Amino acid sequence: MIVSTPGIVMHATKYGDTSLIVKIFTQQQGNQSFIIKNAFRKNNRFAASYFSPLAMMDISYDDHSKSSLKYLKDIAPRRSATLYYDPAKSSILLFYNEILYKLLMDAGEDEVLFSFLQEEITKVYDAKENMSELPLRFLLRLSMVMGYYPEDNFSPENGYFSLQECRFQPYYVEAAGYLSEQQSRYLHQLLNQEEPVPVARGVRTALLKGLVAYFQIHNEQIRKIDSLEILSTILH
Repeated sequence: MIVSTPGIVMHATKYGDTSLIVKIFTQQQGNQSFIIKNAFRKNNRFAASYFSPLAMMDISYDDHSKSSLKYLKDIAPRRSATLYYDPAKSSILLFYNEILYKLLMDAGEDEVLFSFLQEEITKVYDAKENMSELPLRFLLRLSMVMGYYPEDNFSPENGYFSLQECRFQPYYVEAAGYLSEQQSRYLHQLLNQEEPVPVARGVRTALLKGLVAYFQIHNEQIRKIDSLEILSTILH
């Protein structure tokens, strides 16, 4: 059976001297793995450059094979790869990719999740300003999809967000999974308004790291996120 479906590149690993093994999250069948032979050879219609992190494409493949590795019959990229010459946007997508690859290692068919990812990736492609908040808002929307969106019970009495309890608390315990007062207030603002929130870069960076810790607490698949420090350095 020939399957034709949109897909999003999750991971690409060099195999031998000339080939790639690529994991693609497809709309119709969830994660699928493909072997791309001669991916680094000139004039190959399945060139390695097509399989950048979170590249969106339409693909077709034969699903008859009993092997876990399938062969692509055709691909059609949905967006230009020139995005990867933009340091800010490419860093954001690398960060998204690292989070998503670890979260969705064994993801099956999920059209709601697939549509969500397409929309979030497209926001990065189309962004012209205020990119510094994109990763924060992405993580919050992703937490809703994953089932642990923060409860916004923020008030003068509940001013500190607990990463473990997913809600604001009346006290702060240093180094025990709580956001500071400034970070908690900023989180509350992000949860309640679509417009950019003016805040010091240090507070924004600290909240980004706090939200990554939030995901680490609620997902054992996520441990160290190597792209976090790079992203924090590049975004202003």
